[in-house]
Amino acid sequence: MKKILLFAIFASGVTITAAQVKLTQETHGFFADLKNPMVLTSYVEPGQSGSNVVWDFSKLQVQNSFTGNIEGFYTSKCCSKFTKGNVVLEEFGNFFVFESTPASLEQVGYMSANGVTRFEYSKPFIKMRYPFSYGDFYSGNYEGNYIVNDNVIGTISGTYQVEGDGFGKLILPNGQTLNNVLRVKEVRTTKQVFSSGSALITDITYRWYVAQHRFPVLVLIRSEVKGENSEPVVSTRAAYNSNVMNATTSIPTNQISALSLSAYPNPYTDRVKIEFTMAQRDQVNLSIYDMSGKLVKEIENNTLDSGLKHYEFSAKSLGLTSGAYILKLKVGQIEETRKLLEL
Repeated sequence: MKKILLFAIFASGVTITAAQVKLTQETHGFFADLKNPMVLTSYVEPGQSGSNVVWDFSKLQVQNSFTGNIEGFYTSKCCSKFTKGNVVLEEFGNFFVFESTPASLEQVGYMSANGVTRFEYSKPFIKMRYPFSYGDFYSGNYEGNYIVNDNVIGTISGTYQVEGDGFGKLILPNGQTLNNVLRVKEVRTTKQVFSSGSALITDITYRWYVAQHRFPVLVLIRSEVKGENSEPVVSTRAAYNSNVMNATTSIPTNQISALSLSAYPNPYTDRVKIEFTMAQRDQVNLSIYDMSGKLVKEIENNTLDSGLKHYEFSAKSLGLTSGAYILKLKVGQIEETRKLLEL
């Protein structure tokens, strides 16, 4: 991997600044009913930091795929175990509980897939502080309890440092080349203390983001666990997103698995925001149905260009009464639905 020549950096400095990715809750935050399809790969070193970097990960060895699901806190099966939070990320059956606001994304808890083990943070870990872009940096500490079968068996405490440490071009294994990519480096240490001893965990995570895709397009994680009287044990994880929409190369239609349709907040009392992403120009129909399946309002029925689409409305603004409705989105031959509830 190599940097662009210095004269190119100088010549294009104004353009680079204008094109930088800025993470906000609206564009990159967690909201209920979002899905994040990812492909697991082999791990490689993360490459250089700095501006105008070219990160070539085209040779990553693909393994299998998984999907992360964002759930509403009160509809997630883990919510009864936690006293705070408003959104939950489910991956491989495990639950990560967050408090999502326009200012930050804070992790307040964790529960294992079997429900036996959970962490409750009395002082949360700030996963992301908004807005955030290249060159930004923050740090802090967090603490909480380690709980097994509803009994506190130990404590958790640690530190974190989050930095926008890179900006440039990213090449993914499926042939996609992404420009104007932000890399975020996170270094997190966790000390777990029990009556029988303690362990120190160090996680170093790199995430790459683009402007028109909510979730990271590539993630590399290196974890080191060291007990009091044992040698360190190192593990690694890596995954990329095969459904990124601002690639410079085209995406074959058969690779498009979802539209990432989201409706948030949901339930809502004022207005609901609808968001989805199109890989290519196509016919779009976005409509509202009542719970019996009867069409009550057509929001959109046009041919639209590719990219991220936003809509915002309430039942009242559409001439409807408050209550439960079905939102149906059809793009080409792909169709997704969401239940909406206006209180």
